Amino acid sequence: MWNRTILKSNAKIALTGRYWVAFAVSLLTSLLGGGYSFLTKGIHMAWTLPPYGDILLMIFVSMPFVIGTCRFFLHNHFGVTDFGTVFSGFQLNYSNGVGAMFVTNLLIGLWSLLLVVPGIIKALEYTMVPYLLADNPSLPGSRAREISRMMTNGEKWNILVLELSFLGWFLLGTLCLGVGILFVIPYFNATMTELYIYLRDRAIQTNMLNPAELGLVQPAQEYRQPYQY
Repeated sequence: MWNRTILKSNAKIALTGRYWVAFAVSLLTSLLGGGYSFLTKGIHMAWTLPPYGDILLMIFVSMPFVIGTCRFFLHNHFGVTDFGTVFSGFQLNYSNGVGAMFVTNLLIGLWSLLLVVPGIIKALEYTMVPYLLADNPSLPGSRAREISRMMTNGEKWNILVLELSFLGWFLLGTLCLGVGILFVIPYFNATMTELYIYLRDRAIQTNMLNPAELGLVQPAQEYRQPYQY
């Protein structure tokens, strides 16, 4: 069983000596509308109607950057830190990634139009989609959503609490004209990556997910010490 303290501790370890590269990656994605999480991004999409140009930017530019950012933090966890990884969403099966992310965000938005709570639930349910696409760029969107739904089953409340636990940091960041928020985002991204790795490997170890489907070898990659769960 995971808990917030351990995930955040692991995130700090992953960022040690590599924070500024992670900061640059997170800054680039944030400036291009990548958002902080599927929760905030999904609700924002449902209740705002940006100009068509912004919609196209979000679909064809921001979404690949989100996948690339997830891939960067996944690689960073295992000691491979390369800023260029953030652009991999444009290089590895671009059309599949864009399509999968667009449909996923659209579904979250449609659910949010009904009521906020169903939208939040659906956003939490699909939290792992960009990470799954980061692991396997060729994974069909429908399958990515199915796996994410399975991985987050029984975990939605805990994931929501984990995201909300950063609210104080984000509010504190707004005191500096919002600039301070940018320094929190790498920590948030690294923590959510730790959660994905735990849920993914738990699904593999309980035979709920075939590692080959994500392009992983069996057994799953070992955690670098001193990571703990």
